[in-house]
Parts: sequence; C-alpha cells; structure tokens
Amino acid sequence: MSRRAFLARRVGWAVFVVWVVLSGAFLAFVAAPDHNLSMLQYGLPPDEARRVAEQYRERMHYDEPLLSRYAHWMWELGTLQFGRSYVRGRSVNAILAPALRLTLVYLAPGVVLAVLLGVLGGLAASLWRGLVGRAADAFGHLGAAFPAFLLAEALALLAVGEADVVAQWNPEVGPFAGSNPTVLAVAVAVVATTLGATLLRYSAVEAAAVAGASFVKRLRANGAPPRRIAAHVLRNAAPPLVALFSIRVLAVLLLGVYLVETALGIPGFGEVTLTAIRDRDIAVILAATLITTLLGVLSTLVEDVVTVAIDPRSGSE
Repeated sequence: MSRRAFLARRVGWAVFVVWVVLSGAFLAFVAAPDHNLSMLQYGLPPDEARRVAEQYRERMHYDEPLLSRYAHWMWELGTLQFGRSYVRGRSVNAILAPALRLTLVYLAPGVVLAVLLGVLGGLAASLWRGLVGRAADAFGHLGAAFPAFLLAEALALLAVGEADVVAQWNPEVGPFAGSNPTVLAVAVAVVATTLGATLLRYSAVEAAAVAGASFVKRLRANGAPPRRIAAHVLRNAAPPLVALFSIRVLAVLLLGVYLVETALGIPGFGEVTLTAIRDRDIAVILAATLITTLLGVLSTLVEDVVTVAIDPRSGSE
C-alpha cells in the first residue's frame, strides 16, 4: 500500500469515527429527557409554561421529522455551533471559546517544553551514564511520581515567596495582568514537569533498546561523536515514541488540565467543564465531551501522518 493510500484510509477512518460519535450523541440526546425545558418552565403558570414549551420545541426543532433533526444536528456540530446554555443564559461557544484559549496559553508551551525535556532527557538517561544521565533519570522518576495537584500547590506557594500565601487566579483582571502571569507560569511548569517526566521514561526505554543495536555499536567503535550517535538513536526510536507521546499529551488534556486548573483556580476548559457538571449544564457538558473526543481522533490522525513522515515503511504495510 502506498503512503498516499495509507493516509487516505486513515483520514477516512477518522471521519467515520467522528460521524459515529456525533450520531451516537444525537441518539442519546433524542432518547434522554431535556432538562433545559424543565428549568425554563420552573415556577411559571400552566399557560405560560405551555407557551414556553412550544417556543422551545420550535427553537430546538423538536417538531420536525427525525431525519430533519439529524441533518440539522450534524450541520450545527460540524460547524462547531453547540447551541445555548440555559443555565448561564449564554451560547455554549461564548462560554467555551475563551476557556479553551486560556487553557492553550499555558498548555501549548507546557507541552512543547515537556516534549523537549522528554526527548533530550531520555537520550541522556539511556546513552550517558554520567552526572547528566543520572540527573535526567532522577527527574523522570520524581516528576512522574509527584501528583500534579500537589505540585501545582507547592509551586504556587513558592512563586509568591511568602508563608501561607499561594498564587491564585484573579478573575478581575486579564490573563496577563496582576498575579495571573505567575499562575500561568506555574501551570506551564506543572505540565512540563509531569508530562515531561513521563515522556522521559518512555524515551529512555525506547532509546536504550535502540542503543544496543549493532549499528550503534559500530558508530561507537568508529569514534562517532555523541551528537551523531544520539541523532541516529532518536531517528530509529521516533516511530514508537510518536504513538506514546500522542497518548500522553491527550491524557494531560483529559486529566492534568482539570487538576491544574482546579488547584490554581484558572477558569480554563477544565474548570468550566467541572462547573458545568456541578450545575448540570447539559449543553456545555455535551460540547466539552464532543470536543475532547474530536481532539482524541485528531491526535490519532496526526500520529499516523507523523509516523509515515518519519518512517515511510509504516505506510507500505
């Protein structure tokens, strides 16, 4: 199979998975009772409650045939229009968009630093047994063992430098004003440490397996410089690392983001989702679930593309 055919098949599979997820969400939405309608009718006289119900059903297309509702559902979600939150009285996009942007402000640099720490530290831990290698190995074990929630609290306390004072998010000012940049820097450090330590351990294992290969022994025997040896080891260890990295990055989004934002009070994607769960805000919960699922499918697709790019043999199977 050619690389182009392999990638086309993977893209087609990703589209199919997204369609299955969205269709399953539609069936669950149709079968489940609509709690938003009950909230709108709460405390109203019977005549007013009936009028509100009719308007709501018309706005939500409940009176249309099932196939028409399904087409409308797929179009709205396909264009990322998630409807309206009747708990907050705002559109779901207006709630989630700023939260996602704020999460990306610390998550993107944190992931980049984590990948650099994981790759370089893994190579150091597997190829060099000196002080650098031992330090990288210690960082991998300690960083992976330390809970993200406690690490965020500890760094927030150290960042302020005052006893019994912890850096917390200030909602009254912008993300880059007041103490908020310090809180974001702490979040970057927590993501880079917890994710980087885990990636470092994976990288060290994969690099050590490649380092024992015959071609690496020949490079050492011929007096190749450490940088050249590390480049060859990384090139051959890259395909399995790409798969592991994509899984771990997604795990940070699913778990680490919620822990970090809860500990530091950052009103990002994780905090907004947890608030929606507490408030039983079905529209926001559904949108957050779909976004997370779509990110998982996208990360798998990116993994396939990158794997084929660095190892063309994987697309010829």
